[in-house]
Amino acid sequence: MAQSQPKGVRTDLMIALFALLISTLTASAAIYQGRVISNQLSVTVWPYLSYKTTASNTGIQLDVENVGVGPAIVRSATLFIDGKPQPSLTSALRQLGYVSKHGSSAGLSSLGAGEVIRAGEAVTLARVQSAAFAARAAELQTRVRLETCYCSLLDQCWLAKSGADSPVGVRNCDAYANASISP
Repeated sequence: MAQSQPKGVRTDLMIALFALLISTLTASAAIYQGRVISNQLSVTVWPYLSYKTTASNTGIQLDVENVGVGPAIVRSATLFIDGKPQPSLTSALRQLGYVSKHGSSAGLSSLGAGEVIRAGEAVTLARVQSAAFAARAAELQTRVRLETCYCSLLDQCWLAKSGADSPVGVRNCDAYANASISP
């Protein structure tokens, strides 16, 4: 004859269920804590690129500045005049009507894939000393657009556009094809 199980609650089954519940709660807490730490870490290395144009009676200057707390790793940078990408800053200046004359000068630098802009650092892309060119600065700004796709150390990426309020998060910078701004 087979012995029948006593009716009621099995203690070993209850202990196993409570152990499973506690393990699940512990794993959930560890996952949540990992997410919180990851978010905190991403904020400590968050770059934030902005564009700054400075104009005076005698000249105009265009800067890209990292006002974030971490380095910005540039993946691509493109300069547009009237919506068309420009091959270089020199050709862009020509298209905007800059002509080198006695007493005027243009200092140009590059920005492209692989360059790093440290937190608090600014890169001057163009500095033009020309009273005639500076007098048209407000009109020229409406024709010029800059786009820079950049990533943080944690490979979170953003697309910054001049004239936009803030950079927009993007999955990656592959769609922007490693474009560069060169003199």
